[in-house]
Amino acid sequence: MNWVALITNIINRVPIERVLFPPPDNTKALEELVTRMSGTQSPKGAPISEKPTDSIAQVGEKTPTVHLEISSETGLTTDEIVAYHNRKIGKHLGALEGHYADRMRIFGKPCDCGSGKHLLMLEQFSEETISMVDNPSIYEEIIQWVREVEPKSTDIAAKSGKYDDEYPVLAAQARDFRKSILGTTALSAMIESRGP
Repeated sequence: MNWVALITNIINRVPIERVLFPPPDNTKALEELVTRMSGTQSPKGAPISEKPTDSIAQVGEKTPTVHLEISSETGLTTDEIVAYHNRKIGKHLGALEGHYADRMRIFGKPCDCGSGKHLLMLEQFSEETISMVDNPSIYEEIIQWVREVEPKSTDIAAKSGKYDDEYPVLAAQARDFRKSILGTTALSAMIESRGP
């Protein structure tokens, strides 16, 4: 038997990263997460094998909103992340306001800018933001509005002309949502500060 060939074959099959770099131990991070989620300090060296339901609210209880003061991954505060999301939501509402004011047409031709683009992003940023704020009602209203206007925001709907009288009303609703999110209708509120 060729022992050198056997050992070489085994070495070639085992990723060198596994041998040189041990996998990270996420025990401490998991303990910190459980502590944050439960709202109480767990004693040092608490066993990891706790039942997962111990730190999760029981059915029927109101689950508290989780607020991270500073994200361990990015160093951003929750306020910074929410402000970023609000600017993104404002930009998409502003774009929709323009499209609805133009009756979902670009140079007179129907567009599908609403359903597949702006409405999708509005829903996504609103859903992400809900868990970061104390009063998520405005974001829930935006999500509900998105679902109501989506069928009216396609190129087929615009081509039909069925909603031409309704589009200006939708433009005003988009503006009102933008004002609620940003506190103003000024376009400058959507500009992200780029630092010094």
